[in-house]
Amino acid sequence: MGLFSNILGFLKVKFTGGYFGYQAKSSPFEGDAWDNDIVRGIIDAIATHAAKGQVKHVITDHEGRITKTVYDSKIVRLLNGKPNEVMSGFELKYRFFAQLEAQTTAVMYIKYNEATADAEAIYPVDYRNFEFRAVVGGGWAIVFTDFEGKQQILPLECCIIARKFYNRRQASGDGNAPIYKVLNMSKASDEGFIDSLQISNKVRGILKQKKAILDPEDVKDGQRSFAERFREAAEQGGIVGVDSMEEYKPLEVTAYSANAAQMQGINNRFYSYYRTPEEIVQGKYTEQTGLAWYESKIEPLWELFAEAVSNAYFTNREVGHGNKIVVSGGVLMGTSYKTRVDIINQTKEIGVLSINEQRELLGYGPVEGGDIRQVSLNYINADKQDEYQTKKKEEKKDGDNSGEKKE
Repeated sequence: MGLFSNILGFLKVKFTGGYFGYQAKSSPFEGDAWDNDIVRGIIDAIATHAAKGQVKHVITDHEGRITKTVYDSKIVRLLNGKPNEVMSGFELKYRFFAQLEAQTTAVMYIKYNEATADAEAIYPVDYRNFEFRAVVGGGWAIVFTDFEGKQQILPLECCIIARKFYNRRQASGDGNAPIYKVLNMSKASDEGFIDSLQISNKVRGILKQKKAILDPEDVKDGQRSFAERFREAAEQGGIVGVDSMEEYKPLEVTAYSANAAQMQGINNRFYSYYRTPEEIVQGKYTEQTGLAWYESKIEPLWELFAEAVSNAYFTNREVGHGNKIVVSGGVLMGTSYKTRVDIINQTKEIGVLSINEQRELLGYGPVEGGDIRQVSLNYINADKQDEYQTKKKEEKKDGDNSGEKKE
């Protein structure tokens, strides 16, 4: 934890003597994945796009439809603005999603104000490993070891926890063990490339000396002499001179050909594992690729994050009254400018988007009064169209009569 160790207020509790087993512990964490340049680039792309999502506190009815947005929500201000003393909302969300991808389990701690009983700060929990343990008197705690080797304890009900690859364990995701072999192949390929590159830069060729059997020292002297002539020729742009008893054969060692074919196959396995195309990582994706990736990768992360925050922050009573967290925004940011304009033109008359939501699609900031949705008066409810038309006919008839001259 380091920086946050003196802030969080760790518990001092007694645990029950029960054994909670293997499943209540986190999966082993290896830093090799995060230290790989391809993997880090993939995780950075995922976390960057996911962190663009804006958190909202809403009230829903019994059918799950949003009836109200709570604009003065404390948890929303923390997650979208300044969650703690040293981080921005974007940085906290980025770190949460990066931790989720790198360790398959992400953890944040909500610190509550003792006077107001409301959240006053949110901190990331950096762990090497952790486990869930029952507390004497009731409740659960998360016991974790940080990267400084210190064991810390936090109340589980105050922690926001999200998991991926959540199958075999109760406490955490199952880890990234399936790509360890791919990481080893990538590392071996990189090392082979470096060795080949060094050889290609240093070994120029083979010198044959057509003399009688020489003493090894004489061979070395001849080699040094030729190397000196080769260096002088390279510096002066001249030709290397050899006598009739010497034969020089250049070597062509191409570092690129040593592993290029394999590297692309290895990298593709990383892209498949994290379900993120190479075009996304390099920022060269098309509109179709961007929208498909948002729908299949980013939106599920937003849903996971929203439920994790809701479960940690709201009481059962608040949940029963329809309080929940949702994450939205940025879905259409992968589309072209023309597509966004078309969407606005197609929806502006039926009030799907407010003025500020339309401005957001075009890259502009909100304006005062822009959260009101506007609709065209050219539309009426389908079940009232007969009444509307009949009324219009009557008005027209009355208007014609009023224009007649009286005798």
